[in-house]
Amino acid sequence: MGNIMLISGIKKISLGFLFLLISSYAFAQLYEAVDVENYIATYKEVAIEEMTRTGIPASITLAQGIIESGAGKSPLAVEANNHFGIKCHETWKGATYTYDDDRKNECFRKYDSTIQSYYDHSDFLKTRSRYAVLFTYSDTDYMAWAKGLKACGYATNPKYADVLIKCIEDYDLHQWDLKEEDRAAWFAQINKSDTGQSSSQQLAAQEDDAWEQSLQKVSASERTYVFNDIKCVNLPAGESLNQLATKYEIGMKRLLRYNDAADASQIKAGDRVYLQPKRSNGDQKFHTVREGETMYSISQQHGIQLAKLYEKNLMLPGTEPVEGTVLNLRDTREEAPDTLAVKANDTSKKVIAQPHASTAYYTVNKGDTLYSISKRYNLTVDELKRMNQLASSDLQVGDKLRVK
Repeated sequence: MGNIMLISGIKKISLGFLFLLISSYAFAQLYEAVDVENYIATYKEVAIEEMTRTGIPASITLAQGIIESGAGKSPLAVEANNHFGIKCHETWKGATYTYDDDRKNECFRKYDSTIQSYYDHSDFLKTRSRYAVLFTYSDTDYMAWAKGLKACGYATNPKYADVLIKCIEDYDLHQWDLKEEDRAAWFAQINKSDTGQSSSQQLAAQEDDAWEQSLQKVSASERTYVFNDIKCVNLPAGESLNQLATKYEIGMKRLLRYNDAADASQIKAGDRVYLQPKRSNGDQKFHTVREGETMYSISQQHGIQLAKLYEKNLMLPGTEPVEGTVLNLRDTREEAPDTLAVKANDTSKKVIAQPHASTAYYTVNKGDTLYSISKRYNLTVDELKRMNQLASSDLQVGDKLRVK
C-alpha cells in the first residue's frame, strides 16, 4: 500500500465536528446537489418561457431561484412559495408572510404557487426603473446580468454576483439560455477548454477525434441505466471522458464533481460514470472492505457521495479503511474504525491519538427554524436533524439542539 500510518479507532467522534472537517474537503452547502438537479429539472421550462417573455436569461432566473430558496427547501419557499426573496414593498396587495431576514419580522410576498413566484420575479425586474439597465444586456450574457443585479441592489451580499456566476457554471445553467440546437456545440467548446486531463491525455484525446466519426451507432439514451436511483453510463473503451461529457451535454467540471474525481485519469474504460449526483446513502446497508479497495472506489461502487461515506463512518478525509472493515453505507456508525492514512515521504507507522471533539448546543429562540440554525452553524438541515434524532422540523422555544 505504499507509505502508511496506522490510526487506532477514534471513539465516539462528534458528527458535527467531522462534518466541519469534511466540508473543507467536499463543498458544503445548505442543500444537496441532487436537490439542485431536481430543482433545475422542475423549473427550467418556466425559466425558459420567462426568458422568451421578458428577456431575463433562464440561467439567471434559475440561479437566483436556487440560491434564494435553498433549492426550494427554505421556509420562505416551502410555506410562501416565494423562491426569490421578494419583499412586500409598498405596491404589493396580495398575501404576505412574515420572516426574519436582514431584520426580524420582515414582510415577504406570499404566492398561491411557485409558478406565480416566477412570473412575479420577472415582472418585478421588468417594471422597476432601477433594473432597467439590465435589459440592455444580451439574454445570453449571464455575467453582465449577475454583476448588474448586484450593482442595482437586488441583494445585500457583496459577493452576490460571484455566487450567481458560480452557481450557473457549477450546474451548466447557461445551456438553458441557448437554443436546443446550439447546446451540443457549447458543451463541446467548454469541455475542450476544461478537460480535466493532463497535457498528454489532451493530446491523446485530440488524436482520437476520428473515433467520433466511427463510433458504433448506439444512441446515448440506449447506453444509460439507473443504479441507486442515479442515471449512469459505463465509459466505453476508446472513448474519452471529455467525449462522453459532450455526448451527454454535461460540463466536465460537473461530471468530475458528480463522480468525486479530481481529474479524468481517475475514471478508466469500463468504469461506471454517474451523470447525476450520487446519493447520501448507498445501494446496500454495509460493505466489507477488500484488498486494494479505497473509499473512492467504494463510493463509486455503491453510488454514495464520498463525503457522506466518510461522514457515516466517522472517518477523517484522506484516511482509508483497513481490509476487512465493515463500512456503513446508510446509517452512521457509533465508533470509528481503524484506518490507514497515506503520508508522502514517511515510511514509519505511528499510532496517532485523536482528540475528542467538543460538543456544542444551541437554545432555540422565537422565530428560529432548522434552516436558519443550520445556516448559522454551516450544516445542512438533514445533518442537524440527524444529529438531534428529529423526526420532523417542528421546534419549540427553549429546545436545545446539538450543533457540534
